[in-house]
Amino acid sequence: MRATKINEKRDASVLTDDHSFSSSESHYESTEEHVIRGRDPIVEKRLLRKLDMCLVPFVSIMFLFASLDRTNIGNAKLGSFENDLALQGNDFHLALMVFYIGYLACQIPSNLALKLTTPSLWIGFTTIIWHCSDSQSIWSDSRFVLGCAEAGLGPCVPLLLSFWYQRHELASRMSIFMSASSLAGCFGGIWAYLIMDHLDQVQGLASWRCPETASERWLAPDEKQMAIQRGVDEGRNSGDDTVEWQQVYGALMDYNTWIVALINGGAVFCHTSFSIFLPTVVRSMGFEALQAQLLSVPPYVIGCISLLVTCRISDRIRQRALLIMGCSVLTMIGYTFLLIGSNVGLQYTGVILVACGNSPAITLGVAWLSNNQRGHTRRGVSLSSCNMVAQGFALLSTQVYRAEDAPYYRLGHGLCLGSAFVALTLACVLRYLLVRENNRRDKQIGGTSTYSGHNESSETNQSRLML
Repeated sequence: MRATKINEKRDASVLTDDHSFSSSESHYESTEEHVIRGRDPIVEKRLLRKLDMCLVPFVSIMFLFASLDRTNIGNAKLGSFENDLALQGNDFHLALMVFYIGYLACQIPSNLALKLTTPSLWIGFTTIIWHCSDSQSIWSDSRFVLGCAEAGLGPCVPLLLSFWYQRHELASRMSIFMSASSLAGCFGGIWAYLIMDHLDQVQGLASWRCPETASERWLAPDEKQMAIQRGVDEGRNSGDDTVEWQQVYGALMDYNTWIVALINGGAVFCHTSFSIFLPTVVRSMGFEALQAQLLSVPPYVIGCISLLVTCRISDRIRQRALLIMGCSVLTMIGYTFLLIGSNVGLQYTGVILVACGNSPAITLGVAWLSNNQRGHTRRGVSLSSCNMVAQGFALLSTQVYRAEDAPYYRLGHGLCLGSAFVALTLACVLRYLLVRENNRRDKQIGGTSTYSGHNESSETNQSRLML
């Protein structure tokens, strides 16, 4: 997977007093020493087909199982889970926090480890650790180790996909990966229903207890060269294996990193509480536990479709901010229905709208940040820093749906509504800042201020920021 490394030295950002992005002339240098003129469209199409058939499904299936492990605790709560483990008071919410503490602590180290080793080795290693953590006898320790191990999958895969796909191809592929989380919620609800209905107390057990080195065998030489070429055409990839500390600093000082982090933080706050507490919220509408498990499935199915369609549109029109704004508005409408609705139909419609708006916003935010970061080190640190902040919001979201707030959960719904509004506002602000930055760059090199993506090797497209 290291065949498409990033050109660290040429694209290292030099911060100025007035701009967080580079204004150095070297930022726009030609890549003639690397470019092979005239990409073969047949080889490129074959490469993309192979990536879409092998890489994306593989990481998506891994994320599906990771998401099941992360969120099935919410389904177990409707069974005898708390009684069997003698959980009292706030013990359940504290147990949720343990996972995110480990997940937060390992974000940046994991992405840097991906750089220093290879994606196949690092992701494979963390997957083994994640599997072994399920066998630990101490439950809280297991949740902590699970969080540390999953930091080697969720944050690393967007970085891995950015090695292979160009900017206008990334969101739709990332949406397939992220849709695994929605499918996990769907399968989790069905699985929980079957277990609670048919396996509870079977053999004396409560139901919740059931259990640049792309290989030539994968890519032909011309496909491997095409993968390298595509990265070079965007001014992103080379064979540099070192960690550039200047880029670490650049990523941490870039306002783009932190604004997207807060946008995704608002979306993740909603998504995490939604994933964990959806069965509880549906049950509070007056349904029995088994009915609530089944009724938690349709929102995930519809949300998954919304995710795939929205991100596909985003890649087609080459816009991120506008769709994030639309998704945030949809999420806000959904939580408004949940807040004001005493009618079950209105409340369940709110749940559907939240599912439709929330998942695309997260995926688009990650793709947006990745699109506008040059250099592997800078992009890796920026993505992991963004995810750290976002998962900090996830940690807080585990505390907002309190038992004493049932059945209306005004506090939880209200905080999620506010988080969606923050995401909407910041998306508007960041788009304005990026338009202004593009205009500044256009004055230096000429061109227009909208990234087109039609000619990735052009100097203006290499320097222009995705809006």
